Amino acid sequence: MIEITPKLMTTALLTLILFSFGIVNAQTAPAKKQTASPKKPAPQTAGASASPQSAQQKAALPTVEEVETSMKRSFGYDPGVTWQVLDIRESSIPGLAEILVSMNKQQPVHLYLASGTQTAIAGQMIPFGPDPFAAARANLKGAFGPSRGGQNPPIEIIEFSDLECPHCKVAQPVLAKLFADFPQARFIFQEFPLPASLHPWALKAAQYADCAGQMDKDAFWKYVDSIFENQGGIALATADDKLKELATAAGYDAQKISTCAASPETDARIKKSQALGATLDVNETPTVFINGRRVPGIANIPYDNLKQLVQFEIDHAGR
Repeated sequence: MIEITPKLMTTALLTLILFSFGIVNAQTAPAKKQTASPKKPAPQTAGASASPQSAQQKAALPTVEEVETSMKRSFGYDPGVTWQVLDIRESSIPGLAEILVSMNKQQPVHLYLASGTQTAIAGQMIPFGPDPFAAARANLKGAFGPSRGGQNPPIEIIEFSDLECPHCKVAQPVLAKLFADFPQARFIFQEFPLPASLHPWALKAAQYADCAGQMDKDAFWKYVDSIFENQGGIALATADDKLKELATAAGYDAQKISTCAASPETDARIKKSQALGATLDVNETPTVFINGRRVPGIANIPYDNLKQLVQFEIDHAGR
């Protein structure tokens, strides 16, 4: 018989909360240190169906101090459990506050709390309704990365990727196979380098790849594949030389692409791509959207099931 100790209960709870969101399927950005009060709630995106919150409901959001007190009361007995309150905002459901907490530096946990209660729901709010992905599709109209596929595609498959991310490397053959099986769809690659504390040379690779896409969209895919294939041989100190070497092999002028990568215009495009991801709550890579539907852990889905999903979204194009 297993003895149920407080330590075991805490471990079980963390496992339930953290791994229910597919953490092992993606690379997640580390939690940012909060230096001020939580951000103001983001404006509601197009297509969202929730009614505006009343002033009274807005005022009912808990403070950081109140959340910290609640976390300490629930988990403070275990020195092995740490947390960081990342954001407190209105949820899309009237009357519920949404609290983002990173526990043990893992993917943020979403907690939903009604004012005046001492019970929170831990989970991920999912799109649900007759056209559940309309809001995401509306935001994704801003996708501008290199693309391939049909000229008048029934759906778009958009990937937010980090070239230093090992999970992104694993996902690439799967996405390439989907492209071969569904050439009528449009595939778009959006740069989303994670912070340098996690991936030191990801930003530099994103800058080179962005320039590659600007110069030759066809050669871009060969260049990206070569970066993924050579991940293990790239380090921050040698990244420029290696990325130029791979660019030459893909048919680019190494000096031109290096100059482009260092330009303010390229930096602005990377930030624009990251900002687009932020509007969709992208905080891990790879994050893939199929017809607006977020598909986590795409490399771990049996391929026949993934094909069924893509065909299902083609059959439901635009809705």
